Amino acid sequence: MILKEFAKYLRENKDKNSVNLLNEWIIDRLMRPSLNKVDYILKAELYYAENNNNKTFIIAKSDTGRTLLNALYNFSLSFEQYKLAKLRHNKIQN
Repeated sequence: MILKEFAKYLRENKDKNSVNLLNEWIIDRLMRPSLNKVDYILKAELYYAENNNNKTFIIAKSDTGRTLLNALYNFSLSFEQYKLAKLRHNKIQN
């Protein structure tokens, strides 16, 4: 459910770096009011902090939050690899 929502967000913004999009997506979901189960789960498992230099980072609240964050991170990396493989394949075809 959460990966499906994140994958949709990645497809909508496929020209940007997937890991940066993960950070933007999570912070956006944490800042706005909860609209669905995905928002409730993210708010229950993760929170974000901002330092004096306006750099944000995401922290897991529990072991399940760490697992969730790790899964989302790995998914964003695999999406980035997919984009790279697709680009290379298109260059070979042309």
